[in-house]
Amino acid sequence: MLFRRTMPVAAAAGLALLLGAAPATATSVTPYDPVGVYVLTVTPDDGPTAEPLASSTLLCGPDGGAHAAAAAACGQLRRTQGRAERIPEDPGPCTREYAPVRVGAVGMWRGQRREYARTFANRCVAIRATGGILFAF
Repeated sequence: MLFRRTMPVAAAAGLALLLGAAPATATSVTPYDPVGVYVLTVTPDDGPTAEPLASSTLLCGPDGGAHAAAAAACGQLRRTQGRAERIPEDPGPCTREYAPVRVGAVGMWRGQRREYARTFANRCVAIRATGGILFAF
């Protein structure tokens, strides 16, 4: 019973301290301004109306988004100034099946629009050709 009476008083006192501690001003709030923001897609090359097989968001600086390896993918983009087409290939084996996919990266890097789209023979080849991380989601 004591808890029920003291809890609202304690909550109100804590709220008053927080609100009175430092008034918010436009200069005291730092806006969220990431270095890079991308939407990444992997789509079967079945024409312009094909639905994506997979898609992900990637935020860099701070690294995050829905990408499973955001920090590694952002590291690749940092080394190429946000240009997916400049990421070095990750050599390794892939099957020789022909199941063409189109990968795409659309977004912004340090305020500059970035777009990348390319078709590969299959998903493995696409992942390897773009560094092994960026489109591996």
